[in-house]
Amino acid sequence: MATAHHILVVDDDPVFLAVAESVVLSLGDHTVSTACDGLEGLEILRAATQPVDVILLDLNMPKMDGLAYLRSLGEMGFAGSVLLSSGEATAILDAARRMGEMLGVRICGSLKKPIRANDLIAMLKVCEGCAAQRPVVRGNEAPVAHGPRGELLPYYQPQIDIASSKVIGLEALIRLHTVDGEILGPQAVFHPGLGEADLPPLTIAIAKRVMQDIATWRARGVAHRVSINLDARVIEVPSVMPQLFELAAEYGIAPSGIVFELTETALPNSMTDMIEILTRTRMAGFGVSIDDYGTGTANFALLRLCPFSELKVDRSIVQAATSDRISRRFLDSAATTADDLGIAVVAEGIETSEELAVVREAGIAIAQGYYFSKPLPALDAFPLFDFAHPARRAGAV
Repeated sequence: MATAHHILVVDDDPVFLAVAESVVLSLGDHTVSTACDGLEGLEILRAATQPVDVILLDLNMPKMDGLAYLRSLGEMGFAGSVLLSSGEATAILDAARRMGEMLGVRICGSLKKPIRANDLIAMLKVCEGCAAQRPVVRGNEAPVAHGPRGELLPYYQPQIDIASSKVIGLEALIRLHTVDGEILGPQAVFHPGLGEADLPPLTIAIAKRVMQDIATWRARGVAHRVSINLDARVIEVPSVMPQLFELAAEYGIAPSGIVFELTETALPNSMTDMIEILTRTRMAGFGVSIDDYGTGTANFALLRLCPFSELKVDRSIVQAATSDRISRRFLDSAATTADDLGIAVVAEGIETSEELAVVREAGIAIAQGYYFSKPLPALDAFPLFDFAHPARRAGAV
């Protein structure tokens, strides 16, 4: 074959691994790596000196199954292609493919077991075509360097009161303006190579930029609330929240004008510490939001125990609710739960009028998504404060 690939085979069957390796090597100048489970597969992927461009992935594995592996690929911004090499039923393969695509992972097809050379040759050609036709979004890629090189700038996406179509707040979403003039998304900033020790100062630096923008808007007579994303690992660092409180005071921003969004879907290291930290944050007058509600069991545990002022329904739930009965029921339940708790609820990821309609019917009052506006730089976002009609939507990265 004309193109040489580095192929990683992730499967818990040692016989399949041996056969797959033999088949790959028989096809030409390819490199092959093998892993007996998802955890080993991630280690090989991270340590590879020659980037892996095709992964043959089993779904049913111990320790970390194929679905969890796909999620990890999405989080690390894997730019190659995935072939599912599983004996599972078609419905399961289709569901895994949809999940992978939602995570930004390029899944180009599946291979039946036992693996055959002709089938693999055909699928590698499909992978090459997928890579040419559907490039991975740059915003999900990790930078080549050990850290981001460029300027970190907040972009802002408006949150809309559905009844009045007015902007009532914005969410700050970080972007990296590289030295080459590219604009990359948050995965380029919070890339897998970033150490935990780097997270607190990076978080403070981002929050400072956001608060500078808030102060500029306030000087122009506008004081809408702004949401700032925080990772649970960062919140648990004792010095972080006091520094954020001090920044708000330094820029003369009322605590009620800032909402801290908890973005981690996993349970924190210490639930008691998290309760204490978030309670103290609410007592100081800041809002606290639970982000991506509906994507993990940790969401409910945190919501039950911590004093959140806002619940944000994940965009996957919103988008599915237009056609999926279970998702629609969940959306209705989230709205009812928030109402019972006396907290606000925001529907994320709205892109169509149908999605807006189903959110409105569920009784959710606040919406956010590309239907209204893409994330915008601070100066471009300022005119949106008098946003009243979809015709006023603006485009940006």
